[in-house]
Amino acid sequence: MILTVEYNIPDMHCKKCANKIALALRFTAGVSSANISLDDHHATVQIDPMIITGTRIKAMIIALGYNAMII
Repeated sequence: MILTVEYNIPDMHCKKCANKIALALRFTAGVSSANISLDDHHATVQIDPMIITGTRIKAMIIALGYNAMII
């Protein structure tokens, strides 16, 4: 089963920020896709909840230096 989790990332302000987040998420076990929208400060992440949780993804984004809120 795949679950879609959406995040608001208000601190993301440039393409480098978006790429940094996308790269980290795409190489995370349990993440099947990560689409980052710089214009909307939004991330849509598809995960396998048996491997990783939406809260863990949020913690990863925060560890990269950005605020993140599950929406």
